Amino acid sequence: MPLRRSCLQCETKGPHCFCSLDRVALERLDGMGHFMQLGAHEPVLREGYAPEQVYVVCRGTIKLTTSSPDGRLLLLRIVGPGDVLGLAAALKRSRYEATAETLEPTQVKAIPRTQFLLFMEEFQAVSRNSVMAMAREYDSAVLSARRLALSSSASAKLASVLVEWGGLVLAGEHDDHNGRFPNSVRFHMPLTHEELGHMAGISRETVTRVLSSFRKEGLLQMDGNTLHLKDMKQLRHCAE
Repeated sequence: MPLRRSCLQCETKGPHCFCSLDRVALERLDGMGHFMQLGAHEPVLREGYAPEQVYVVCRGTIKLTTSSPDGRLLLLRIVGPGDVLGLAAALKRSRYEATAETLEPTQVKAIPRTQFLLFMEEFQAVSRNSVMAMAREYDSAVLSARRLALSSSASAKLASVLVEWGGLVLAGEHDDHNGRFPNSVRFHMPLTHEELGHMAGISRETVTRVLSSFRKEGLLQMDGNTLHLKDMKQLRHCAE
């Protein structure tokens, strides 16, 4: 993957993209921080560390996890191009609340915390996009809490994860959707069954069993790492 060297040529745009800024703001962003090229399974930031940088994801996918003192792991969410990491910690001047690790070759732009805060003060659109990014983090946290505490079965928990992910993919592919999406979506699934279990709060063996059941019911199909959710409406029903 060639290193992207300019924000001005970036093709990642859309209503959910932090970098959806006007030319003047993009030029300022282009001159800030530095690009980082990371391989698969490399850390971007670590839980408990001081927030020295804010990271804008340019390419690739990253998983956010948090852990308990006894080593149990919870996968919070997956982020991709246009997302921002470390924003809440930078604003609160608190330590990072999660660990971010790449799932595939990834490129990010690292911006010093103080420089990013000045960037927010200078451009209203940057502040707006930052607020929207934190709102999406909040929405994801609520979904995770609801899934873990209120879902009645393993099938409901895993269906919730798949529906959330499929919805994010569809939102990125259809900027002018007006709330209406196709009933099926196909995308690359970078997570192992164990990692899906960490996200759904169930075991790896249970993930394998539930996916097999969904496949037999015609709700999804897997071809290598490509996942095809064939009936989003029914999966939403399973998640309720």
